[in-house]
This record gives sequence, structure tokens and C-alpha cells, in this order.
Amino acid sequence: MFATIPQSLKSEDELANRRSMLETAPHIQSLEEWRADYASTRSVSIPNFDPADAGDQARVLWLLDQPPAAVVASDGTGFVSVDNPDNAAERCWHERNEAGLCDGVLMWNMIPYFVEGKATAGDKMAGIKALGPVLRLLPRLEVVILSSADVQQAWKTSHLGGRVPRATVLDAPGVGRQAMSRNAMQSKLSNAVHRAKRIVG
Repeated sequence: MFATIPQSLKSEDELANRRSMLETAPHIQSLEEWRADYASTRSVSIPNFDPADAGDQARVLWLLDQPPAAVVASDGTGFVSVDNPDNAAERCWHERNEAGLCDGVLMWNMIPYFVEGKATAGDKMAGIKALGPVLRLLPRLEVVILSSADVQQAWKTSHLGGRVPRATVLDAPGVGRQAMSRNAMQSKLSNAVHRAKRIVG
């Protein structure tokens, strides 16, 4: 389910609908069970997978750095979502919309929790360890988009690629304001998303 406008989770009705889907959407249950188990071992908030995404049927996994503070705040959406009411999510929405990559995508983060300041080596290792079980829950995965230099480094210096040896891995810039301030970075992001669409059809 791909929203027709960006930042759709600004709507309280849409946010309530998305939260109700967490308990009923079959494609998200295995991932949410993992998330709940993982969250029980952490002292920080772990946002939910978006049930509007493809869940365990995903053919494309788009990995960002970490959830923004606003998402995990008490008044945040609580979702890793292309529909979040922030500029980075809107950038992802536009790229997917323009490429026609509306279905079969799961948005997630290399570090699954918000880090105040610069992520430590421990945070990065925790993210790598957490992502392994997520990859095992994505049997149809064909493409992984690594969106930022930090995400790319974590992937390439770990065992993660071996978990999905048949998947095409695409490097892309981050989607934050600083990264997107240069036209060359915007083009690289667009090229990666369009290539993902060509691969999955």
C-alpha cells in the first residue's frame, strides 16, 4: 500500500489506521514478533515496521542509518516509514514515486534505534547483529539499497552480504538535508532507486 501523497502520517486518522494494521496485516507479523523480542532486550525505543510496506514479502530492502528522534518520541509516529512527516521520509517517498517503486519495498535502519550524537562502534555492531535476523525473514529479497556511507561500510565489513547472496546490493547517498544539498548526490539516489525498480520489474 503506497500512499498517494507524502507525509501521510501527519493525519491522525491515517496513523491510527496504520497502528491497527500492526495486529492484523499477515505480512508484517514475523517482523513485528522479532522487533518485540529485540525491543525487550534494549533500554531504548525500537520503532515498528510499517505495515503499509511489503513486510516479509519485500523484494527491496532500503536501509537508512537510524530512526530520527522525532519518530521515537512520545508524540512520534513510531514507524520506520516513507510516510513519516519529515523531509527525509518525503525524499524517499518522491524517489519511490518517480521510479514507480511503489510495491515490494521494506524501509528499515542499519541501527534500529535513535542514537544521540555520533553512533559508536558498539551501536554499529549492535545494528549489524540485529539486521541478520531481519534478513532471514525476507525470503523474496532481490535488492538491498544501502543509503549512506555509514550503512555501506557496516554492510561491507560484516557478514550481512552472505545472508542474502543472491540480492543485488546498491550504494546510495543518505537522504538527509546535507547529503541532498548537492545535485550529484540527488542523482545518485535517484539512479539507485530507478535501478532497483528495473531489477524487480
